Amino acid sequence: MNLTDLLIRAPLFKGCSKLQIETFLSTTYYRLRRRTADYYVAHMGDTCNDIIILIEGCVYTNMINNDKEVIIETITAPLVLAPAFVYGEVNSFPVNIVTKTDCTFLFIDKSAFLNLLHNDKMLMTNFIKILSDRCYRLSERIREENLQSLKERVIEYLHKHGKIDNVQWVARILGVARPSLSRVLSELRNEGTVINQSNKIILKKD
Repeated sequence: MNLTDLLIRAPLFKGCSKLQIETFLSTTYYRLRRRTADYYVAHMGDTCNDIIILIEGCVYTNMINNDKEVIIETITAPLVLAPAFVYGEVNSFPVNIVTKTDCTFLFIDKSAFLNLLHNDKMLMTNFIKILSDRCYRLSERIREENLQSLKERVIEYLHKHGKIDNVQWVARILGVARPSLSRVLSELRNEGTVINQSNKIILKKD
């Protein structure tokens, strides 16, 4: 699949034709970078000078403090990474960005991208929507962590994702130690809320 076909699937280019994307690529300086799994694309505090579009693969963002890691978000292509921090007064990455799989990234200078937004109302609208959606997801994450118990967060995770097939990974996402998550899963299992099925944990159907 060529670059145009990959980008046309991205929310940023929703509603754009292949011709528009080809014109954009032919008139804008960009860089393609391929990275293997477990590569740090950006470290927390790095300056964000480019629009970064993940066009193939999957990454996750995390924060690490005193050996404690919290997975903030898992992002699957094709999506813009850290769009809210490119044009801010403090334009540095608030999290680490790490490849979960082999990935391909498109880097576009933020000044060139800003000119593109000025000249294309549809792209501007799409970009604003992406920012709004990210803000909503962040507010949901804050709500979950501050207003819900771990048991409630586990049940909500299962409602959203359907299963837990890697307890260690989900513990990282929820920002808790694996034994704490295992204890809650055991309680839910004893209550009849969840069951084990084919090496995964799912909600028990009524």
